[in-house]
Amino acid sequence: MKVLCISGSPRAGSNTDLLLNLVLASTGGELIKLSDLDVRPCTSCWACVKGSCCSIDDDMARLIEPKLRSADAIVLGTPVYFNNVSAQLKAFMDRTWCLRGDLANKIGGCVVVGRRYGAEGAVAAINAFFLKHRMIVADRGVSGIAYGRKEISEDGEALDAADRLAERILELGRALHADGA
Repeated sequence: MKVLCISGSPRAGSNTDLLLNLVLASTGGELIKLSDLDVRPCTSCWACVKGSCCSIDDDMARLIEPKLRSADAIVLGTPVYFNNVSAQLKAFMDRTWCLRGDLANKIGGCVVVGRRYGAEGAVAAINAFFLKHRMIVADRGVSGIAYGRKEISEDGEALDAADRLAERILELGRALHADGA
């Protein structure tokens, strides 16, 4: 099973990355850190509507899109900024319009880290993204409370929730592939 985690955190060694790596410790797979790549925002040129591919030639088109197509599960992670996802993750999400139909029936997982408020908006945005792409939402999502460096390691509930998310992704993967599909 191919699991792809996408981090929308601009911080190196972030709390978001810690939780995503915890998921990967159980599922295996790959972490992509958007802030390390050139992912430009959508320009609303409509090329993807006319021809099913994005006109922007950057790391999103060259590196990320092929990995999204081949993944069985996609876990999106973000810090909470103004009750929503980070700019990096939002740009990524917007740029997936050219993949419409290609992500259907893949498993989606959500990881957010905030400061006691606003997480629900970020969780809702990510889960709406999954539903728009007709993906299978693994569970409600992981919502951690942290701000300072490595502070998430003190949030036992978030750590447990990341483990449960990994278990659920594996469970869904087994169920989806039980018929040999």
